[in-house]
Amino acid sequence: MRVWIDQDLCTGDGICIDHCSDVFVQLEDGIAYVAEAGQPLNDPGGSGSLAWVAPRNVADVIHSAETCPGECIFIELDDPPVEPVDELA
Repeated sequence: MRVWIDQDLCTGDGICIDHCSDVFVQLEDGIAYVAEAGQPLNDPGGSGSLAWVAPRNVADVIHSAETCPGECIFIELDDPPVEPVDELA
């Protein structure tokens, strides 16, 4: 799972940071950003800042997106692996 924030929609409430400070950070501008390996990904308003979410943080990131007053947290799910189909001869 990957996540990004649309900074144009962020209200700066910091609820996401309260729920999952491993994935979300708030910078000097008062707006939330996603972080990966402790580094903020700073591509405001775009999905170019997709952060990978560790399995231990998935539930917290989902809860953050659900409670965000700005509705600015976007989650992208990874495609499930495709199983080969046995063809009948």
